[in-house]
Amino acid sequence: MKPAPRVPSMALLADFHARLARLSLRARLRTVISCLAIPMLVAALLALLAHAVAASAWRSYAEQDERALQLALRGSASLPALEVPATRRATLSGLRSQMRDISALSDDANVRLAAQAVTLLTYEYETAHAAGAAPPAPLAPLLDELALQASGAAAQSHARATWIGRAALLAMVVLPALAAAGAVALASGITRSIDGTLRDCIDFAGDIAAGNFSHGSSSALPAARARHLDADPDSASEFDILVRSMNRIADETVTAAEREVEQTTRLERVERSWALRSACSKSLVHAQSESELLAAICGHLVELGGYRVAWVGYAREDEARSVEVAAHAGTDADYVRDLHLSWGSDVHKQGGFGTAIHQARTVTTSQLASDLVFTCWRELTPPHGLVSALALPLSEGGKPFGVLGIYSEHARAFEEEELDLLHDLAEDLAFGIASRRHAGQRQQAEEQLAHHVNYDSLTGLARLETLQAQLAPLAEEARAGDRKLAALHVNLDRFKDVNHTLGRAGGDQVLVQAAQRLAQCAGEGALLARSGADEFIVLLPVTAAADAAQAAGRMAARLAEPLAASQLPDGAPAIRPLGSIGISVYPDDSAQLGDLLRNAGLAMQEAKRQGGNTYRYYAPELNARMASRFTMESELSRALERGELAMHYQPQCNLQTGVITGAEALMRWKHPTRGMVAPGEFIRLAEETGLVLPLGAWAIDNVCRQLKAWRDGGVKAPPVAVNLSAKQFQQKDLVQTVRRALERTGTPARQLVLELTESAVMHDVEGAIRTLKELKEVGVGISLDDFGTGYSSLSHLKRFPIDHLKIDQSFVRDITTSPDDAAICNAVIGLAHNLRVGVVAEGVETDEQMNYLRRRYCDTMQGFLFSKAVPPEAFAQLVASGKKLALPDAAEAPRTLLLLDDEPNIIRSLNRALRLDGYKILAATSAADALKLLAMNPVQVVLSDQRMPEMSGIEFLSRVKELYPDTVRIILSGYADLDSVIDAINRGAVYRYFTKPWDDEQLRECVQQAFLHQQLITA
Repeated sequence: MKPAPRVPSMALLADFHARLARLSLRARLRTVISCLAIPMLVAALLALLAHAVAASAWRSYAEQDERALQLALRGSASLPALEVPATRRATLSGLRSQMRDISALSDDANVRLAAQAVTLLTYEYETAHAAGAAPPAPLAPLLDELALQASGAAAQSHARATWIGRAALLAMVVLPALAAAGAVALASGITRSIDGTLRDCIDFAGDIAAGNFSHGSSSALPAARARHLDADPDSASEFDILVRSMNRIADETVTAAEREVEQTTRLERVERSWALRSACSKSLVHAQSESELLAAICGHLVELGGYRVAWVGYAREDEARSVEVAAHAGTDADYVRDLHLSWGSDVHKQGGFGTAIHQARTVTTSQLASDLVFTCWRELTPPHGLVSALALPLSEGGKPFGVLGIYSEHARAFEEEELDLLHDLAEDLAFGIASRRHAGQRQQAEEQLAHHVNYDSLTGLARLETLQAQLAPLAEEARAGDRKLAALHVNLDRFKDVNHTLGRAGGDQVLVQAAQRLAQCAGEGALLARSGADEFIVLLPVTAAADAAQAAGRMAARLAEPLAASQLPDGAPAIRPLGSIGISVYPDDSAQLGDLLRNAGLAMQEAKRQGGNTYRYYAPELNARMASRFTMESELSRALERGELAMHYQPQCNLQTGVITGAEALMRWKHPTRGMVAPGEFIRLAEETGLVLPLGAWAIDNVCRQLKAWRDGGVKAPPVAVNLSAKQFQQKDLVQTVRRALERTGTPARQLVLELTESAVMHDVEGAIRTLKELKEVGVGISLDDFGTGYSSLSHLKRFPIDHLKIDQSFVRDITTSPDDAAICNAVIGLAHNLRVGVVAEGVETDEQMNYLRRRYCDTMQGFLFSKAVPPEAFAQLVASGKKLALPDAAEAPRTLLLLDDEPNIIRSLNRALRLDGYKILAATSAADALKLLAMNPVQVVLSDQRMPEMSGIEFLSRVKELYPDTVRIILSGYADLDSVIDAINRGAVYRYFTKPWDDEQLRECVQQAFLHQQLITA
């Protein structure tokens, strides 16, 4: 059998304490008494036992070992009797009897052996005497040995008895003392247990009263935060019952305290959320710029939200698809900027924030240091204390454009309620960013429109309208300084010849140089404007009229100087831009300020009649030439009565289908002697004289009657637009006039469109809005004519209930060659479509213009390209014939390459080298022809020579970049003009640079790469 395992003493002690803890107070007191009495009783019993053992030891010594010694000595004394034969036998028998007694009494082995030896020798002695033999060895030595052994055994027994006696005496003294000490110690332990339990209960009750528990209260004492007493749930002890009751009280107290803390925390969170939301809302409203908004929002998240770091990153469309830090608040700015994140497809570089942009979802972590999504892209240890992170995508129209990143020092910082708040904040921030960007784009478009309207795009001088607006302030300023205001009207002589000689681009350069020379001669304080194609006006404060003549002389002399060859195209002849100048001085020539420019114009005409290249003052007799104007006014007033006015109709075509979708009614005057008079010759006169009101009413009625005639004749005419002058639009009975004309002829209101100029609606914006709404209620269409040439504000434009915007022909004329005009047209088209308004382009005269507008999604065109304005009968035939605008083939465009070089041989060599790759190759030997080809065809890659007579290749490609930014541009030259080429490459105007002569294979490979690059940038 295996020995029973020994129970560890510590386990027994623990079990003892556990059993003791389950005892009641009365049982514990009884245990104390028992602990005192029982050890004393046990000690007394042990002392008595020790005394009995000592007594037994003395008896053993006295009765056994001492008697054995006496028997040994008595045997030695009986040896003389052996010599007597008569007593020998009895003596030997007595010795053997004594030896048996000694063996029985003695516990010593030596004594028993000695006694046995004596016994054996007595038998041998007796046998020897009986046989008469010689006796064996004598008995005396054995008996002496026995006596000696018995004496030693007696001495040992005596010593043992003495030791036992002393031990018994010591036990009788020590055991009671030990028993008393153990009893006192056990009783003390039990009493200490009682005292400890009571003290724990008292302390626990104090903790309950003070509320010091582990509920997280800031007032809890550190030693009592985790305090809780243990008690046996099944124990009937008064202490355990008390402890269980107090534990329940403590649990209830802790629950109540935790509930209070939770409520307090919730209230704090609500207050913090409202403060954060309120501050962010104010910033969204009041922030002046996008950067100010980002800085404010990040600052609020750190200061009011309690987060350690907040930052905003934008997704850049660069090669690495990087995330650029746009704003930051809080600590660890260097860490955030050193992240170098990417929102591309490489997950190892996204780092959580890039993932939020790439996947358009929220990404969060509560273990930043070990989260693989946030830390796997690089070995950059987060700063100490950053525990959790949140990445919120910033989106517009479902497409992320940035991320709001937040770091916190708390693991549970981004719980559900917090995430809802931050989601709303991210959406508000994205809306604020998008709103400011749209506002910036609108402002930029407004500024571009305003600049184009107020300033000439070629010379940079003010337009005539801008100068007229400054006329009164300049006159008042001159009057206040006791000075006069001179107007110098400058016209370049024979400028048409310059255009024919140098081409349009050369003529433009001459105009620029002329404007610069005039500005230099006019000096400070003068206002210059370009009032016509080759005309300028200078307003100059002067002290006397002679000062104006001196300024005019300087201008004429400066203009007459030849232009430097560097300022003209290569191979151009020497040019001297002569000018005719007319001078008028206010108030010398007229007390009416409005006559100043007219008088200067009359004087300029006089200078021209004098042969040009001179200046003339205004003279009163020049007014005689105005007589014809009054004659025309008189004749115009009777033209309506005589039936000399007629309406011609110019069709408008849809640029996507080519179908006629509308028409504009244009007034013509069938003069009895002058023939057909265009509206440009009499409409302004009608407006100035007030005749425009009856003419306008007649035009509306005439168009409605013509629509009825077409309808009765079975002609399905499209809606027709009638021009309203500003004065006519301001008439209070305009709506009634339109309604009567429609009702009188039974014409559907949708068939009539009213065209207004910008100046007509901007005179009284609120009144114009009311009138337009009333006209829309009637059902007629509204079109804003000559958009971009007046003074309209985009903030008012969105309030006008219009159906169409008409792009003025001044913008359309150079749309395929002027980046500025193209930018204005693109802006107007985009603006109109965003306002859900149709776009009509006026003055479309070439296929290039039509194709450019069509590719920019302009809705409708009007111009000589399709038809001029025709009489009603011709227009009816045009509609009935079903004639459409000829549009290019809508099939998928091939890969098209445009080659430009002024040398035909180079063009043929390039064509021969590149045609093997299956491109559609267009070729031009001049920049003007190349621009026409670009307008007519969808071109992907442009290959241009650098040195050309009209303009350099870099200048041409720079213009192409503005007009057609999706093209890929390559320059080819035999001249290493590195500075200009490098500058063009840096500006993005040039994609590659090749030198002459070229390697065909390298050039083919470069062109192939260019087409691939173009596909990537347009994908």
